Amino acid sequence: MKKIREDKPCYGLSVKFAPGVDFDHSDGRIISLYLKTRKTSVPLIVVADDSEAKRNGQDGIFALCSENCANKMKEIVTKELEFFSGESSMVRL
Repeated sequence: MKKIREDKPCYGLSVKFAPGVDFDHSDGRIISLYLKTRKTSVPLIVVADDSEAKRNGQDGIFALCSENCANKMKEIVTKELEFFSGESSMVRL
């Protein structure tokens, strides 16, 4: 939940949505998503249907401040199976 400064690295954790999860109304937008395991809402970028990310199999991306934060979020994604398939991958943006 840190603000990522412009002069600092940014990491992305891409996720696949679980079967039946539909955020189509939010394509290409940033939404606030409540995570039960964190007991808080976090921002999630829902990729647009016509984007390169979607063509590469990504449904959403979390923007994160560090590799440590990305690893923690990856653990959370594996528990939040109501929303996510459990698949995720981290990249430095």
